[in-house]
Amino acid sequence: MQKILAGLLLATAMVAPAWAQSDVSAKLRLMTFGGEAQVKATQDAIARFNEDYPNVEVELGVDPISGGWGDFVSRVLQQYNAGEQYDVYHTAVETLQSFAARDMFIPLTDFIEGNADFEDFDPKLFELTAYKGTTYFIPSTWNNIMTNYNRALFKEAGIDTPSKTWTWEEFADVAEKLTKRDASGNVTQFGYEVPNFFFGLMPWFFSNGTSPITADWTASNMTDPKVAETLQFLYDLIHVRKVSPQVGQEGVENQFFAGQIAMISRGHWIVQNAISSNLDMDIAVQPGRVNNNTVIGFGAYGISSKSQNVDLAKALVTELLSYETQVAEGDLGGAVPGRKSAAETEGFLKFPPSAPLYYETLPSTQAVPSPANFQEVDQIFMRYFQAIMTDEMSIPDAVAAADQELTRSFERLKRVTQ
Repeated sequence: MQKILAGLLLATAMVAPAWAQSDVSAKLRLMTFGGEAQVKATQDAIARFNEDYPNVEVELGVDPISGGWGDFVSRVLQQYNAGEQYDVYHTAVETLQSFAARDMFIPLTDFIEGNADFEDFDPKLFELTAYKGTTYFIPSTWNNIMTNYNRALFKEAGIDTPSKTWTWEEFADVAEKLTKRDASGNVTQFGYEVPNFFFGLMPWFFSNGTSPITADWTASNMTDPKVAETLQFLYDLIHVRKVSPQVGQEGVENQFFAGQIAMISRGHWIVQNAISSNLDMDIAVQPGRVNNNTVIGFGAYGISSKSQNVDLAKALVTELLSYETQVAEGDLGGAVPGRKSAAETEGFLKFPPSAPLYYETLPSTQAVPSPANFQEVDQIFMRYFQAIMTDEMSIPDAVAAADQELTRSFERLKRVTQ
């Protein structure tokens, strides 16, 4: 199964039991993403789908998203241009406006309203899938960034469980206490890892009441003084307090699982690896400056506007969003189930100890900024963020340059979408 994560996997899943309810013959192509939990749950859902549609072959493609969601958007655009698109895509919030703005997926508003079973999903998730008043995607599972921490290291340092209202300064003090150095001053255990990806960084901006782009995702917000303030805090964690490794290092998550980093900002997707590593891990809310808000990102299913089998695609999506599939994804350590009922099972709640916090913090989440030019926003912001953290540029210079590039990107977007 590990080979799935190494690259694009194409697998065919088809079951033909004798009690089939439909004799329709067709082929559907499904593209998904994720690790072992997601793939296993998807394969099982396809098998259940084939119990009703034994003569429908479902070709499953798995994309590891190794280059980020911006690269994924580019790959899907290439598929459409070459006439090699899939019927159903499991994608993420970062891509939704990019795809919807190009009319690449069919509207699903009527389909959703006509399916009472979707009422089990939190309404906030559906709100985040709309584009210009129309819903093109149905949410599946989601992740909100939490502070994942090593309970054994906290106990060893005599540090209490983080409160639900802890502050940036309290967090920084804890990170200092958890950072260890040898006799030569070399760090042997870091207190925290400053994230090196857009999604992981957003809670720091949100908890300071700001964001790199405006709240309506239409313009740069880099000149907000709180953006520079947030960048300075993260810079200081690395260069002044020296509680975090430099950004861009390989194997950071493995260092966390090995007990060499005490705290890390990640979503539910790391739970299975934490269990496999026998890590005594728990989660805490995002430290706050003006609030304790965090970021949410979620997977969602969309049906290609070029699909020749829309009704079958809808039937497949229905099974992919079923209670059975959602429970499997959550219990196997994938993302948080979109169905609240699937997040209340014993399997989901058994680890980490504070697992109820995932849903408890949902009201205080903000969607990762995902305008139709997300791939450019992501690349521009991260390029200047890395330049700041590696001392290649000062914060004022990088903020100004990023603001100019983002502004030009949004101007190009307006010309395309107006």
